[in-house]
Amino acid sequence: MVNPAATQEVKMEIIPVSDTIRQVIASNTLLTANHPWYIDGWVYVANEATLRVEAGAVVNILPTAVNKQDGRHSGGLVITRGAYILAEGTTTLPIRITVEKAPDPGPSGLLILGRAPVKKGYTPFRDLTFGGNLAEDSSGVIRHLHLHYSPAAGKGFRGGLLLLGAGSKTITEAIVTHALPTAGPGLKGGKLR
Repeated sequence: MVNPAATQEVKMEIIPVSDTIRQVIASNTLLTANHPWYIDGWVYVANEATLRVEAGAVVNILPTAVNKQDGRHSGGLVITRGAYILAEGTTTLPIRITVEKAPDPGPSGLLILGRAPVKKGYTPFRDLTFGGNLAEDSSGVIRHLHLHYSPAAGKGFRGGLLLLGAGSKTITEAIVTHALPTAGPGLKGGKLR
């Protein structure tokens, strides 16, 4: 008789030693709810890694990346194509992401770059690759998320949550964005349900 547990794939996760995360997350990573986390500038989840965020976790984005063209400060999490986010808060323990105030805020927040078809070209940032031919692609699951940010001035992506080429198996539920002035999440292309 075969033990069913022996046939399941075991995914190892690391818990970062430092509470401040910089540059790239290239292996399966867990952000626990036992203390706040800090995202310094733009952090990319890459290499088909999974970022798991526990219910009740607090993540603070430090907008330290300076745009060379306009001098505005920005930062956030970018889930690249093939990478995955698993952020399942609950009604009583939502996940909270807050973009800290910057002197001249640029667009900051959470970007999901999927592999689903995109009809019209849209490039909110240079060097971001998204879209493809996988309509049922999954970039992850986000439930019960509260996202606080100050929108950047101008047109295009002003901050918050942006899904680009997200596939139909990407799940987003009960996401609340808090912005002054009010702005909502953006979605370009893909087959998100």
